[in-house]
Amino acid sequence: MADSDLLERETQLVPSDDGACIFTDDIILEILSRVPGKSLLRFRRVCKSWCTLISGPNFVRKQLCQAVRHNTNWRLLMFTSWRHLKSIDYESLLSLLAKNKHENISRIVVPRCRKHKLPIMQPERRFVQIMGSSNGLICLYINCESVFLWNPCTGNSNEIPKPAPEVFLPSFYGFGYDSKTDDYKVICQCLTEHLTYEVFLYTLKMGSWRILEGLNDRELRRRGLLFNGALHWIDYKHGEDGKIRAKSAIGRVGAKSVITSFDLAREKFQELVPLPSVLEDQSIGYDVGDYKCSNLLCLLTNFSLWNTEIWVMMEYGVEESWTKLILLEDQNLPHTVYVSQDDKIFIQSTQGGLKLYDIKENRYRSALKPKKSLSLDLAMYVETLISPVTGK
Repeated sequence: MADSDLLERETQLVPSDDGACIFTDDIILEILSRVPGKSLLRFRRVCKSWCTLISGPNFVRKQLCQAVRHNTNWRLLMFTSWRHLKSIDYESLLSLLAKNKHENISRIVVPRCRKHKLPIMQPERRFVQIMGSSNGLICLYINCESVFLWNPCTGNSNEIPKPAPEVFLPSFYGFGYDSKTDDYKVICQCLTEHLTYEVFLYTLKMGSWRILEGLNDRELRRRGLLFNGALHWIDYKHGEDGKIRAKSAIGRVGAKSVITSFDLAREKFQELVPLPSVLEDQSIGYDVGDYKCSNLLCLLTNFSLWNTEIWVMMEYGVEESWTKLILLEDQNLPHTVYVSQDDKIFIQSTQGGLKLYDIKENRYRSALKPKKSLSLDLAMYVETLISPVTGK
């Protein structure tokens, strides 16, 4: 939808005492659309006309477009233990890094840190997987039995049915927005009660799952990275002899692997591009991450030498564009990585913490290590008012 369509007036706003408007409706709309989502929830209480405007689907989409276009209102969501789900304002975290260059962030009180309630209130011991993030909505898999679409800004959630009566922990999964159909989709591969793997796809508009046939030979793992209208994984290929190599903590060891994408609009898998040729047949595991919100990043870990190489695909879908960004020496095996605009690398550690590496300063910093944490899962999300029920 074009921005001009989003400027449709929904109500007359806040006249002054003498009956003249202090600001025109369009100006007020432009101002409010740049306000963070959490503040907009408070602004709905100003008057009925503001409540009507802010709750309207045109405004919700306008606010989303502004946040994405200007790269603002981003938060880092962390599941840090069985009971805690927290988020941190991303810009505040970067500012904190700049002001405290010689201290570990774990020793500093992080501003604008927010606790969130999980959308399920049952057992105290909760297992949570973040299946993906898109347009301010988070897809959560809780206690190996419930899938939720959840907006951490508004607190609203939508429990969606299980793919089948008896399915078990998914081997790979992903969540994203399909702009061509204006729909949100969840994909996962699960072991069924018949001890077979099936790939399931859920669409919010239809409100149901369906099986995608002929896709059970995919050797994908963990969460897919949403980029360019598609979800991306490392596909751990078979060897030349047709045999699958031994399993590693993240994927397959010694197998020739490729980046595989799932186009959300066409609902098709395709092999996008091989990994860098210098990495073939090495004893390494792979994961994908986000590079400055603009390129696909591949995180590769050599288990034997305990180091991490970060490679960036500088031109989408072009094998020759793989570029080694940096080599990190670290004994903690990282899983997920984000590279910020100012070249700070956020690395998720298996020891339940978050590490930061400053490329310019060539140094590590320990950050946000939760006390007595049993797990750490991360996702970046933008604060919006999108409904997890309607997607509007």
